[in-house]
Amino acid sequence: MNNAAVLELLQESMRKNYVQTGVVEKISQVRLSKDSTEELILINFNGVIVYCRKDEFVKRNLSSYSGFLQTEVPFIVKQVTPDGHVIVSRLEAIPRVAKTFIRNHSEGDMVTGYVTGVTANNLVFVDVEGVPCLIPPQEWDHVRTTNLREFLKIGTELDLKILTIDELPKREEEAEAGEEATTGASTTAAEFGYRVRLSRKAVLDEEKAKLWENIEDHYTRGDTTVAKITGFGSGQNSYFLELPKGIVILGNLQSNLRRQYGGSLPQGLKVHVEIVSMDKQNRRGRARIFKLDPTLQSSLRRPYAFNSHST
Repeated sequence: MNNAAVLELLQESMRKNYVQTGVVEKISQVRLSKDSTEELILINFNGVIVYCRKDEFVKRNLSSYSGFLQTEVPFIVKQVTPDGHVIVSRLEAIPRVAKTFIRNHSEGDMVTGYVTGVTANNLVFVDVEGVPCLIPPQEWDHVRTTNLREFLKIGTELDLKILTIDELPKREEEAEAGEEATTGASTTAAEFGYRVRLSRKAVLDEEKAKLWENIEDHYTRGDTTVAKITGFGSGQNSYFLELPKGIVILGNLQSNLRRQYGGSLPQGLKVHVEIVSMDKQNRRGRARIFKLDPTLQSSLRRPYAFNSHST
């Protein structure tokens, strides 16, 4: 579709008040007239850039809009200037998109979203079908993460489960709208009157449950694989091992390694294991650790390896 056809489509969208979607490309100073320049959000719609003012993008003044870069957002065309600049509003589109979302989705549904930002306390903001949602810190994973900001990139695509869809009382909605933005991702339930909470952890749990239902297709007695130590079981030679498929089973060092390393290996260490058993019904497994990652093996040698933990 050439630019002339896209512009014609946008003009028709303005006349009929259609909602369109585009990808946020950047935030930049734009000269819309001979007399003024302002910083606008630039949105790519089928190869044509449309412009959104900050007060038409979110309700609050944000310290940064970088959380929205490369994410898809809905908009309504407000104006097409004589020189061809298309001015749009995200804010006016969100309530309409949200109504469709609320009508088509319910608690327990699986959805796909894109990360628009992460707060210092690991609250993750996600846009799902143009609707601002959030993942509470405790719904990210079973393993506590100290700083998601370090590795969770803006724009990351996630499969998620809807936990709750709550309509905000008017007073709470106004309170949220008045909060000062602390991250570039700060789009809140106040924009459309609902708070949608999502869970990544629930999706991981369901994937693991499906894996256990067909565990014999993935792991059987005698199979060898690489695992990661994620914790310590009861006793001096018992470890929780995360297998490549994501499930966690118990493992023990074979006797020569137990004598050599004192039965105490650090979390995060990669080890080679042999599957000893897989209890499909109770979703439990055991493995034997027979080899350490050779790049780390020498650093784990200690003069006191034959200590009180040795057998």
